[in-house]
Amino acid sequence: MVRNLRRRVEALEKAWTAELNNRQAIAEKALNGLQPATLELFISAFGAEREGRVLSGDESAAKQAYAKAVSNECHWAGYSSAAGFESELYVIDAITTASWRALSDLELSLLTSDAEGATEGRTATQEEYDVIEKWNDERERLLRLACIRAPKGSDTSGGGSS
Repeated sequence: MVRNLRRRVEALEKAWTAELNNRQAIAEKALNGLQPATLELFISAFGAEREGRVLSGDESAAKQAYAKAVSNECHWAGYSSAAGFESELYVIDAITTASWRALSDLELSLLTSDAEGATEGRTATQEEYDVIEKWNDERERLLRLACIRAPKGSDTSGGGSS
């Protein structure tokens, strides 16, 4: 009986994880389809709602653009509804997407190089460190825009070297 219960719980966990991963992929596709300015306004709209501020016309339009993009992705994926894609989780994804987009191809390669170096035990070069700082600054700016604070002492760099 315990073995049967364990199998049922494992099956439910597996299905739930697959569903979460699928919903995450849909949200990412929708976010990646937004123009940079629209993505930033979407983040700002989330912050306005958290503050209890009335959305500007541009913020409202950005929320509608995201909702339309999600609805399209949900339809394509076979979902009957786009409900549940408004959560803070997807705003964090929007912040991550926007902060990556703020970097040039060279800067992205330097971040990748830093991450690889960190796994090899190498410290960041000054150039890599400068890009990490730029990325952190942009991410922090977007977190403030969304009225979300990063936990104190959190490593937001993605790399582990400095």
